[in-house]
Amino acid sequence: MAVRALEEALPAVVPDLVEPVEAWRVWRVGMSDGQIVLKSLFAGSVWEPAVPLAAQCGHRHRSWWRPWRVKENAHTVPDMDCSCGIYGVRTPAPALPYLEGPAFVCRSERVIGRVALWGDVVECQGGWRASRAYPIELFVPAPATAQMGLGRRLYLDEIVLALEVYRVPVDVVDSATFTAE
Repeated sequence: MAVRALEEALPAVVPDLVEPVEAWRVWRVGMSDGQIVLKSLFAGSVWEPAVPLAAQCGHRHRSWWRPWRVKENAHTVPDMDCSCGIYGVRTPAPALPYLEGPAFVCRSERVIGRVALWGDVVECQGGWRASRAYPIELFVPAPATAQMGLGRRLYLDEIVLALEVYRVPVDVVDSATFTAE
């Protein structure tokens, strides 16, 4: 009888996943505080080296009673009824259009890689949204050989060297490598 009362008083919380989910995503390479870092393509979040990224909901809503006040959403991230969270896809193929596509706001280098997603994880069509993430492996795509010159190669080497602060493998690869998978 005492065990049953204890079970009712303390709800059992069992995580759905023991290991982080491994997914693929594309980042922008940009500058922050004078160093080259990874940035989200759409949210503008900076992925700090050696610090897991914690998702935040960027959606806001207006109070029904005070419409002049804009309030943050007070739900856990990711939420089933919201699009918030850190995204990752199952295979590199769905991420490639973001890697090779035109620049969204400004032209910047992009890298593709595997990411560990953990915490609260919501499965979506083609991938996942999670509350926490960190890169596992990064790939810097090399341009076609016609565009490749000594200056371009040095620039790619600079990016690879700078991204090593994330303490994950970083390689320069041909973007055609991912279409074969």
